[in-house]
Amino acid sequence: MLVSIFAVAGIVACCLCAAGGGLAYADSEWSYSFTVDGHPLHINNIVDGNKDPIGVRFGGYYFGSSGISVSVDVYSSPQLDLSFRINGKALNSAQAAARQQMVNIFTDIYRYINGIDALANTSYDGSELSDDNYLPISDVYRYNTAKQGDKLNISRDTYNMLLLARSIYEQTRGAFNPAVYRLVDLWGFSSRVYSNGIFDQPYDRKVSPDTFWADGYPLPDDKYVRAFSDPAFTDFSQQSVTVGEENGEYYVVKNVAPAVVDGVEFQQWIDLGGIAKGYVVDGIKTMLNKLGFARFGVDAGSSSMAYGLDYDGGSVTLDIADPLEPYNIVYQTALVETEVAQCSISTSGQNVRKYVTDGVEYSHIIDGVTGKPAQTGVKSVTVIVPDSAGEGWAAMGDCFTTALTVMGRDGVVEFANGLAKQLGIKIIVVYQTLDGRKQLLTNCNKDEVKGVSDSYKQFDWALNEDDEGNFAYGFEDGLRAKQDVYKTLTIVLGCALGVAVVALVVYHFAKGRKRTLSNVVNAKKDKAFKLCDILVYTGVAIVILALFAVFVLDVDGEELQAVSVVDDETGETLFVYNFTRNEYQVNDASSNGWTVEVSKEARQLIVTFTKVFDGEERFNQLTVTLGSSPSVKMTDAVCGFHRDCVRNFPAVDRAGGAIVCSPNRLKVITL
Repeated sequence: MLVSIFAVAGIVACCLCAAGGGLAYADSEWSYSFTVDGHPLHINNIVDGNKDPIGVRFGGYYFGSSGISVSVDVYSSPQLDLSFRINGKALNSAQAAARQQMVNIFTDIYRYINGIDALANTSYDGSELSDDNYLPISDVYRYNTAKQGDKLNISRDTYNMLLLARSIYEQTRGAFNPAVYRLVDLWGFSSRVYSNGIFDQPYDRKVSPDTFWADGYPLPDDKYVRAFSDPAFTDFSQQSVTVGEENGEYYVVKNVAPAVVDGVEFQQWIDLGGIAKGYVVDGIKTMLNKLGFARFGVDAGSSSMAYGLDYDGGSVTLDIADPLEPYNIVYQTALVETEVAQCSISTSGQNVRKYVTDGVEYSHIIDGVTGKPAQTGVKSVTVIVPDSAGEGWAAMGDCFTTALTVMGRDGVVEFANGLAKQLGIKIIVVYQTLDGRKQLLTNCNKDEVKGVSDSYKQFDWALNEDDEGNFAYGFEDGLRAKQDVYKTLTIVLGCALGVAVVALVVYHFAKGRKRTLSNVVNAKKDKAFKLCDILVYTGVAIVILALFAVFVLDVDGEELQAVSVVDDETGETLFVYNFTRNEYQVNDASSNGWTVEVSKEARQLIVTFTKVFDGEERFNQLTVTLGSSPSVKMTDAVCGFHRDCVRNFPAVDRAGGAIVCSPNRLKVITL
């Protein structure tokens, strides 16, 4: 069987195909209809190229206005014979019993999906549903509309999803965070805005429905970005979002104070939508396993999937789409394929829910630290988890794919050497460097991943494995900062003009002095200032003011893009961090004896530079503060009696700044 992964949750066509057109879902003549809770449902035969039935499929669209396709395929096996026409009129007793068993199973699955959807949907307030299709107000909606201090009773499933989200939040140091949903909404990627075009919040930038996303979406005001990315507002710890159980009842307490902008209060919002799809897949997989079924496939939006064995008892051929190719809702170009079986699969990508404003692409995965869409160069992440890793990995995998997109290239390497290595997890990441090179970051062997498109030839395998099975990024040029060409050109032209004017002044005075010496009598008759003198002096004054404005008055500078630490004695770069890409690079082969250690926290990097001078160990500690207002500061050092680099240099929060440690010959430069 051949299955396509589309890069992120969205409305996708329910299609199944194989080389040569082997498998297909049969037309309506092969469909059996039944009713659940007043709603008509259908089971379709899965047939081979000769219209021979080999299994059945149940599917539909769920998760509110997002319209996520969920499908369940069950194949004929020794435990369950489904090799008959499901809508046949003259079924024998065994066939009729098998069909009824499928009806019962899919009825349970349908109710289970609707139940989770009703708990986790952010927009279920009852107002958009008709009287004959009523669903209760969701637990998530009630939390989002609650105020600080409110305690809410929740279902066991919501409790489980919140605990799962908390676990991954802590493991990823906040890179996965359900509490950034205000930011998701602010940037226009919530269902309220993106799917429904509803503009009812003070921070909305209303656009015409006819041009919605076509010409990009105006960027939000920085005051909202700062307020909604404040660490206290996005905190998802137990202290802020308290989840508990009492006497068999489950509850959540909102302890987070609202953000206040221009006197208006905004409550913290959470979103469990990403977890809910994987949670549904995990639940359905558990149902099928308990029934003893080994041959099946479950797909929720092509971003959360689980597979047993294929219809023939073998593996499934999984296609992974190329997120760098133009997106098509029905079909995407496959980049690579790999064989999977008895596993859970999760994928996240940046190529579906996105827009381009002023030439910059913004996508739906938000970095809660910066308060902005993640722009780490990670275009899609696929995580394949074997059943041996334990249960619940469709939901957990969804969390990790989101987190790895935020954490960037370094996070991918860390995951490959950590949890993936421990549990046998395979990852396939499509990554693009700052200079546009296409790369695969994967811990798979090359014989496990097969390129299936012409564009695959343009990709480098960018992770190198050592003898102990540890991975490292194999390229050195991914951390360059973008330069302001116009500012550089202004400085160059200003300097050139200054040199020209100074040369003109020197020439003028040299010529005047020569004339004066040759004719002292005429010199006495000269005016103190001639017209040419006035013009020259005026020109000099203008140049001085221009250079002063360029070099001195431009104290604000550009926003920080990168910070570089240089050994001022040799000129070697010891450390580089790129704020936009959330990537850092350490020079492990310093020719001057420096060692560099990096400690990474949710909103800070602590970088320590150590070197022995004349038998004495000295060090400098640089703190890189992340977030919507990033900065760098030398926070500790053993370098001299006065420690001027710590005491006299304030935090640098703009490009073009510097911190210098003269005794240790270190220079910090911001770009």
